[in-house]
Amino acid sequence: MSKLVEHLIKEFKKIKKVRGNLFENFLTFVNLILTGEKDDKYKVGRIQILKYIADNEKAIKLELIKN
Repeated sequence: MSKLVEHLIKEFKKIKKVRGNLFENFLTFVNLILTGEKDDKYKVGRIQILKYIADNEKAIKLELIKN
C-alpha cells in the first residue's frame, strides 16, 4: 500500500468520533485533506490517489478496521 495512503489512514484514525460508513468517511477525509493543501504537491494527483483508494477498497477497509 502506498506510504501516502498509510499516513492518511493513521491521521484518519486519530479522529475521535467516526460515524457511518468508514470507507466513505475516509474518502471524504482524503479529498478534504488533499484539497486543503497549501502547496500543489498533491493537487495534480488527487484524482489518481482517490482512484487508487477506490480500487483498493477491500485492503483499505481492513486497515481502517484494525486498531
